[in-house]
Amino acid sequence: MQKQNIRNILAISTTGLGNLVLYTPVLRALRRDFPESHITLLVASRSAANLMEGCKEIDEVIIINKTKKSILNWLKIIKHIKNLKVDLVITSFLDKSFKVALFSWLTGACSRVGYKNKAYGWLYSHQVPITEKKHEIEYNLDLVRALGLTIRRANEKAPFISTTPLEEELANDFLLKSHISPKELLIGVHPGSGLSVGSAKRWSREKFARLCDLILTIPKAKVIVFGGPEERYAAEEMAKFMRKKPVIIAGDTDIRMTAALIKRSVLFISNDSGLMHLATAVKTPVLAIFGPTLWWKNYPWGRDNVVIRKELACSPCYNYRHIQCKTLKCLEMIKVEEAWQKVKDMLKV
Repeated sequence: MQKQNIRNILAISTTGLGNLVLYTPVLRALRRDFPESHITLLVASRSAANLMEGCKEIDEVIIINKTKKSILNWLKIIKHIKNLKVDLVITSFLDKSFKVALFSWLTGACSRVGYKNKAYGWLYSHQVPITEKKHEIEYNLDLVRALGLTIRRANEKAPFISTTPLEEELANDFLLKSHISPKELLIGVHPGSGLSVGSAKRWSREKFARLCDLILTIPKAKVIVFGGPEERYAAEEMAKFMRKKPVIIAGDTDIRMTAALIKRSVLFISNDSGLMHLATAVKTPVLAIFGPTLWWKNYPWGRDNVVIRKELACSPCYNYRHIQCKTLKCLEMIKVEEAWQKVKDMLKV
């Protein structure tokens, strides 16, 4: 592959928002090595497109509605991409389906990078084998490495999301309206876990509540509960077990405001979730609680982050859409006192 021949690039990340965050190092690498190329990012939701607003590594975002079963939806996007005359298509680790492979081939790009598959791997010009257990960021960057590009420094692997000064000012105004001053310690909490495997990823609401009550004993500490509209119920149920009510904003803010508010926080406490990865991308320290999911693939990236999990013979048992365990012992064994000690260590209180 000759770099000078790569004028138009299509990057594909059509899974969750957290997975898109973990894909951003790929966009950084592409922009670094192809500074003059037009880079288009294909995503699967308006929220994902909004999250990437202002990203200097890309020139255009296209939304493909994966929930629409009409072939016309896909053909319309293919027609648009063909008009771009794409030279290179690069997928993501979780975009390993036949549909994505066929889509890549139909673009007409000479170079198409994806993960190896016996049935339809031939649709890619560059096939990447899965050889070991590693973080999703590393899996994504293996696709870049397949092109002969190198990741020179450790900080090039870090996920990133930029917020604007205006968004940060609006976040402060939002907090003031919620009776939270700039001098107070804002602790973000996410007791939900998105839609994936539902409650199987969630530490109990009672334990989250007890931890939040302990946090509120710290001088000037304020707890703000994050989540999407579908997680509002989880936030409100957690608050019922608290002695002092937190500020609940689950479902009240769009993804850009959510990012700005998490950036304003001094600590973000979460289950394994997309917002956990968003926190790492805005450089907020994370305390993550892991149960049955693949911690070695999903842990919050960065030295300042801490994971609490139990080393059990059966854990992790999560296999993308299903878990084998009905009791979730790996989550039940995590004590409030253990999490509280980690909070104190991280906040140095």
